[in-house]
Amino acid sequence: MNNFLKKHKSNFQFFNCIIFFIISLFLTSTLSAQTLHIKIEGIKNSKGVIQLGFFKSAQDYKNDKSFFKFIDKKNMKNGTIYVSYTDIKPGTYGIALLDDENKNKKMDFSFFIPTEGFGFSDYYATGLSKPSFDKFSFNFGEKDKTVVIRVRYI
Repeated sequence: MNNFLKKHKSNFQFFNCIIFFIISLFLTSTLSAQTLHIKIEGIKNSKGVIQLGFFKSAQDYKNDKSFFKFIDKKNMKNGTIYVSYTDIKPGTYGIALLDDENKNKKMDFSFFIPTEGFGFSDYYATGLSKPSFDKFSFNFGEKDKTVVIRVRYI
C-alpha cells in the first residue's frame, strides 16, 4: 500500500489542486454576486400579481422576448413593494412592469387603452405609445443597483 501512495502521490496532489480551484471559483462567484434592488411604487390595489419582464436588448424588446419575475402583492405597503434579486447576470437590461390584476399574464385593453397598470425601470411613461428601449434600459454589473418603477394607470 505504501508503494501505491508513493507511486501516485503526484496524481493525488494534482487532483487536490483541481478540487481547490473549483471550490475557490465557486466561492468567488458566489461572494461577488451583485444585487438588483427594485422599488415599485404607485400600485393601486392588492388584486393580482406584479409581472416584471426583463429585456436584454432593444431587439428583444421589439420582439417581446424577455424573462419574467412574478411578485405577489402581499408585502405591499402604501402602494409600494421592494424586491431584490441576486440571480441576475451582469449586462444591460430594461424592465417593463404589468400590474396583472386578473392574473391572465397579459395586458388588458378597453378601446385600445390599457386597463391595468404598467411601468418601466427608471422611466415614467406619460404617453400612450411604448417607449424606446434606451429610455428605460440600465447597466447592471460590478455594484449593486437600485431601479424605481412608478406604475401608471390610465
